[in-house]
Amino acid sequence: MSTKYQEMLNKRIEQTVMEWSAKDAVTEDECYRFFHGLKGTAGTIGLMDLSEQAERALSELNEDGTKVLTGSEWRRFFTDEQTVAFVQQAAALDRVDVLDEQLEDQSEDIPFILMIERDVEFITRMKGFLEEHDFQVITTVNLSKGLEHYYDLSPDLLIVDLDLLSEGEEHLISEMMKKARKDLTPIVLVSSELTDEKRIAAYETGVLDVIGKPINENIIIPFLKNRLFQRNMLLGQIRNDFLTGALKRDCLDQEVLHVTKKIAEGEMDSAVFAMIDLDHFKQVNDSYGHPAGDEVLKAFAKVIMNTKDPADRLIRFGGEEFSVILPGATYEEAEKKIGVWRETFNQQVFTAGEQEFSVEFSAGLHEWHHAVHVKEILECADKSLYYAKENGRNCTVRYSEVIRLQLATEQMMLIVVDDDELVREMLKDHFERRGKVGGRSVDVKTYSNGVDFLQGDWYVAGKKYMILLDGMMPKMDGIEVLAKLREAYGTRNILVSMLTARQGDQEVERALGLGADDYMVKPFNVREVASRIDRMMERMFS
Repeated sequence: MSTKYQEMLNKRIEQTVMEWSAKDAVTEDECYRFFHGLKGTAGTIGLMDLSEQAERALSELNEDGTKVLTGSEWRRFFTDEQTVAFVQQAAALDRVDVLDEQLEDQSEDIPFILMIERDVEFITRMKGFLEEHDFQVITTVNLSKGLEHYYDLSPDLLIVDLDLLSEGEEHLISEMMKKARKDLTPIVLVSSELTDEKRIAAYETGVLDVIGKPINENIIIPFLKNRLFQRNMLLGQIRNDFLTGALKRDCLDQEVLHVTKKIAEGEMDSAVFAMIDLDHFKQVNDSYGHPAGDEVLKAFAKVIMNTKDPADRLIRFGGEEFSVILPGATYEEAEKKIGVWRETFNQQVFTAGEQEFSVEFSAGLHEWHHAVHVKEILECADKSLYYAKENGRNCTVRYSEVIRLQLATEQMMLIVVDDDELVREMLKDHFERRGKVGGRSVDVKTYSNGVDFLQGDWYVAGKKYMILLDGMMPKMDGIEVLAKLREAYGTRNILVSMLTARQGDQEVERALGLGADDYMVKPFNVREVASRIDRMMERMFS
């Protein structure tokens, strides 16, 4: 695979040199754009010597420079040593790639941190440092977006700008603190001007940790791991979900194994596992507020708790998704029970201020009759639920071979918008060979510029998208593309990660302010990108 990329990169360099030689002189900004792309591309496929040489060229060039470079001036950026290093590294990559293709992508249990911080210089430095130490970090520069990410992504820990918090709207602060106490989410407040008054005010809100900037990098990693360890210890001792009273996700495997053992020992013939998801629940949060969404979750759990059999187990799987274990049941019996729950729940009217609304739910079922792995039971029920949601919602669907075949045609969409052909092809090849994103099959589209992307026919209402958007492109800058994308399609079902190799914080700040969900700095490792996207999409679209 790397041989293909080597040839593509060689061809690009040769073509550029020929074009520049034909006209003898080039402008400084044109030269900058070429080496900017070369730095990110070479680094992404592991050619670090070539990437570093491009970076040295960039240090001598101005992005907006108007100086005209003669042939002797621009030729000094292309050396024989560079070509030798490139060929040597490409040969090594061929051997590595053969081994890598034999390995399956595996999801890692990586701590997930949400950083709400207006100091973009601090964001870029801290995010990079934490991710080097195996944390995943999502960032935002305002409190409102931070609260939205908190509900949608369920981070393990929050790092929050103390000054941003103290100047924020009271109802947002109150809501965040209430949710943190309920979910046992550690909050670490940070400030560059930490006074006794600020510490006292922070402690009075119930926050335990207030630290000053600059952060001591020798201490912060063990400190964060300590807080996450304490949280996990507490959560492990609590069997029931705070909000709904249902069993926690941690109890699921044990409960399924308990029922499976009874089936294997002949105490019952079958059991049904139901995966249930509240329809359009994100829209409820967006339209009526997260407190109203919490009331819906509590009401749903109450309906099931009041009408289920004593042996049935209700578990809050995550967010607005629940599972129910029905020992001894068949498909028909499970469908009858769920029909009663649906009729009762759908008739409930919820209020938010002067507005009234109702909510429905979809369910996917899997019936099993013998000893089977918990993972298989979950996957079958989840596929049934996915089919139910994609085919009308407010219905119950059994798992079957027909569903398995139909699911093969239902995909998530990954779109790469980058003027660098090599980056586009590399990402496209990887994800098409991989065949999935966030646990679901994936269709990959690529665009060489933002204008063609915005004018393309890629959008289908209701589909889910992950868009990798280059920050520096011809025709239309990536930041402008992002602004037009959000204006046209909003944020629902569309995750955007900006790809940037620019130095400095201005682009990151603009991207986050315009609604980017994440950003990645070139060069990047494609497999790390894939794992990162998986975690984002599983949290956002589960």
